[in-house]
This record gives sequence, C-alpha cells and structure tokens, in this order.
Amino acid sequence: MIWNKLNDFFDLHGDIASIQEITERINAGVRFRGTNLSVLMLAIFIASIGLNMNSTAVIIGAMLISPLMGSILGIGYGLARYDSTYIRSSAGSLLAQVIISVATSTLYFFLTPIDAPSSELLARTSPTIWDVLIAVFGGLAGIIGVTRKEGGNVIPGVAIATALMPPLCTAGYGIATGVMAYTVGALYLFFINSFFICLTAFIVLKIIDIPSKIERNSVEFSRQKRYLMVFAVLVTLPSCFFAYQSVQENLENEQAKIYIEENFKAPPRLAISYTLDNEKKMLTVFTTAGISEDDLTVLTEKLHEKAHLRAFQLEIFSAEDREKMEAMIDQRLSEVEKRAIPSVQERQTVTALKSAREESEKQGAYILDWNREARIVFPQISRIAVGSVRAPAGTGDKSAALSETQIAFIYLQSDMDEASRARLTEWISDKAKNRVEVHFLPEVSATNENKGGTVSEDGAHIS
Repeated sequence: MIWNKLNDFFDLHGDIASIQEITERINAGVRFRGTNLSVLMLAIFIASIGLNMNSTAVIIGAMLISPLMGSILGIGYGLARYDSTYIRSSAGSLLAQVIISVATSTLYFFLTPIDAPSSELLARTSPTIWDVLIAVFGGLAGIIGVTRKEGGNVIPGVAIATALMPPLCTAGYGIATGVMAYTVGALYLFFINSFFICLTAFIVLKIIDIPSKIERNSVEFSRQKRYLMVFAVLVTLPSCFFAYQSVQENLENEQAKIYIEENFKAPPRLAISYTLDNEKKMLTVFTTAGISEDDLTVLTEKLHEKAHLRAFQLEIFSAEDREKMEAMIDQRLSEVEKRAIPSVQERQTVTALKSAREESEKQGAYILDWNREARIVFPQISRIAVGSVRAPAGTGDKSAALSETQIAFIYLQSDMDEASRARLTEWISDKAKNRVEVHFLPEVSATNENKGGTVSEDGAHIS
C-alpha cells in the first residue's frame, strides 16, 4: 500500500508530453547544422575565453548556450527505442561536435598570450565520484524535463550543472600546452557526463514506455541492462580513486591547519606561513625565531600524533636565517618551474612560498634596522625577531576581514627594568608606525640548550 502511494506520488506519466512532441524535441537537439553548428562555435570561444580569464560567469554563459546535450539525449533515445540508425546518427553528431570543440579550443589556446592554467581549468582535470553523481542527477532532471508538456527551465539548469563544454575546452588547452594529463582528465570528465546523461535518458524513456522501433523480448532487455550496468561500474571506478585522493588531501590539509594553530601560534614559536606537499609528504613551516633540535623533535612527535600526518616529515625555516630560507624557496620554485604546467598543489605551494618570501623580506628589514639601532640604546638586548599574526577582528562576524597584529620578540642577555621595557616598546611601535605586541624573552645559551633546557610559552627558561 505504501509502495503504491509512493509510486503514485512520483509517477512520471501524469504530465508527460506526446510521443510525437518528445521525438521532435530530441530531433531538434540531434540536428547538427545551421543554428546548432553556429551556436556551438560561439559557445566554444566563450567557454575558452572564460576558462582562460578564470571567469565563472562567462563559463556559465557558454554552458547555457551549448547544444551538446541534444546529441547525448539522442543516443539514449535511440537505445530506448532499439533504433540502431538513430543511435549512429546521434553518435556521429556528438563525435563531430567533440572534434570541432576540441580543435577550436586548441587553436584558441595556441594563440592566446595567457597560457597559465586558471583554477577553472584545473578543476576540470581530475573528475571524482561526485562528478558521476552530478551527471546522474543532472541527466535524470534533463530527460524528465524533455518529456514534460512544459519543459520549463530544467534544461538550462542541467547544462550548467553537468558542464559539458568546459571539459572539451580544457582538453584543447592540454593539447595546446602539450600536457596530455590535462587532456585525458578533461575528456574523462566529458565522457562521464555524456555516458550517465545517456544512461539516465535510456532509463526514464523506458519507464514512460517509449515505443520501440523493433520488438525485443524481456531476456534481451535484461541482457542490455546488465551490459549497461557493468559498463557504468567500469566508467565509475577511476573517479572513485580520484575522489579517495581528494578526500585524503582535504583531511591532511585540515589536520595540518589544526597542528599549526596548536603549535605555532604563540611565542616563542610563531609561524609566518606554511606549505603542505601532499605528494612528497612534507610540511614546511616558516617561523619568526629559530627552533632548537630538541623542540624540532618534540614538534615532529606531535605532528605524527595526527592520524593523517604520520607519514609526513617536518622541516622548519627561521626568518632569522634568511639565507637558508631563500635557498630553500629558490630550490622549490625552480622544481615547479621545470614542469611544463604545475598542478593545483604545486601552484598553491608556489603562492605560499612567495608569500613567505615577501613576509620574510619585510621582517628582515625590520630585524636589521631594529637590531642595529636598539642595541646601541639598550645594551641588554641580544637580538630582536619580528612576526605577525592574522586573525578575525573581534566582531563575531566570521566573514569579516582578517586583522594583522605585528609581534616583536626581544631576547635579553641581561635583565631589563620595567621603565626601559616600556621605552623600548614605545620605540618599536614608533618605528613600525603601528601598534606592536612586544614579548621579552631570555636568550638561551648554547650551553643551556645542550643541557636539555627548554623555553616555556611565557619565555621563562626551565632546566
């Protein structure tokens, strides 16, 4: 009884269009000449420009006007009707559209002076199981919309969700730049979308009892369904692997963020920035002050307490040792530049490294100036390290812009009275032309470090 009520509630026969009207709509989409050909060419250029300029709005416009879905639905329609002639016609039309799209986008990316891959381009190179689900649900919505008396705005929405045009333009970009990994990944995404839109069209058309061109018995129909399901599983398997990799990277990135917040957000350890290399399993942290070997051992142990970071190595570079940091950054940037086109991970790493370099250069200027001048007036100073912390403003609004607080660490080789500390704090804030949070810490000698001493969070030396 419940099943009957559910069946009535989700019945697809209620507002179904006539068979003739459905056939005319499918035929109009399959037809590849005149208007459809002209619109396809325009959509290719619009999508290519949008991907090149990293403009989401432009890409959406290209997806809305692209006629690619018509041929895919035509193949599903031919399968449902057991019409081999219609299947060949629709498949031929789709193949021609694919070739023209890839060739045109390849030509565009050969000619454009902007050859750096945008995030929109890179997003189409590694399809996952979620892309399969989008194709399935989008395909179902699309064919249901086509078979209704009033199609409404379903088809434009499906065109945006399933994104058939951008992967083909991305494949053209891969050919133009010689990066076949991009071409293969993008074509795989297009194939996923096409196959599951076609499969869902076949299923829905069978549910609404579209008439067959030739008679087929139930045994043959069952065999056909088994073949399609097996093929669907084979098509889906690579996307499951990519999805697993994506989930692992997200978990690693989240735990790395927590680890940095727990261990590098308070004096005397403060991180300027950090990079996480998921492929090489390396966490690189840039700090304002040097880290002793004992501290590095403790920090590494804490890193390996994180379930998803146990395989990672920890390396720490101090802004005080700028030559070593610069050499490491130059080496990493050189490694990325040697690749024809860097991956998303590598591009993020380059951005983080350049940010660390800029921050280091800015703080290096402060350190040089302040150490030279301050130690003349205040001989108790051993050295000065500079850092900054970015945190949300205290408004309770998480979307508010981050505020930056500059921090100075004053390492003392002998005690300094409160009046001198106040004068030094005022002098540093005046030099920085901004409020600076000043922390006074005792300088730890090499002898004491070798004895196993550590520095507590408030700067007191503990033996």
